[in-house]
Amino acid sequence: MAGRLLSLEQDFLSGPTMANVLGAIQQRYACRRFVAGRPPSDDELVSLIEAARLAPSAFGLEPWRFLTVIDAAQRAELARACFGQPAAATAPAFITIVALVDALEPDSDYVRARFEAEARGGPVAPLHEMYRAFYRAEAIAAWAQGQCHFAAAHLLLQAAHLGLGSCPIGGFDAAALARALRLPPGETPALVIALGHCADTMPKRVRKPRAD
Repeated sequence: MAGRLLSLEQDFLSGPTMANVLGAIQQRYACRRFVAGRPPSDDELVSLIEAARLAPSAFGLEPWRFLTVIDAAQRAELARACFGQPAAATAPAFITIVALVDALEPDSDYVRARFEAEARGGPVAPLHEMYRAFYRAEAIAAWAQGQCHFAAAHLLLQAAHLGLGSCPIGGFDAAALARALRLPPGETPALVIALGHCADTMPKRVRKPRAD
């Protein structure tokens, strides 16, 4: 694992170009049906999670964790929790992004540790007080789930860069999905990402023109 991460860090340090970032954006599409028996490799899964880990987050809180599912029985549970959608039913692998809701309480050890890191040796108190006011005013579970979508965007683009098919799935039975993932109390699923090699060719992209 350490060797894989070192290789990834070297790749990231070489720096992306505008052309290959836009290329990944243009290649990404929601795959609705995957090739059976062709999951991403271990190295590809590590690369996807590393891309997601590097996503931005408000207050630097990174209120997420990433769960990889490749076991057939657990994949079937996830597919049922996603109402049997074709992408979920055929995907040979999933990465689910989980929102760390209870950990975001202002006086939690998690928040204190993240603010110490974010302060980079500077004063922590101003950031902490700003966050306390935010926390009182915000529906924190919904906010945390929204933050997880930043990580999802990174992951989806890295999948396209690697030539993998992906499909973000936001339609699921949250309670059933939490059971399938064996989540502890205080964590909630934010997004399921189905992964593999797409069985269908990329459809024509339909987007509003820039003028709109």
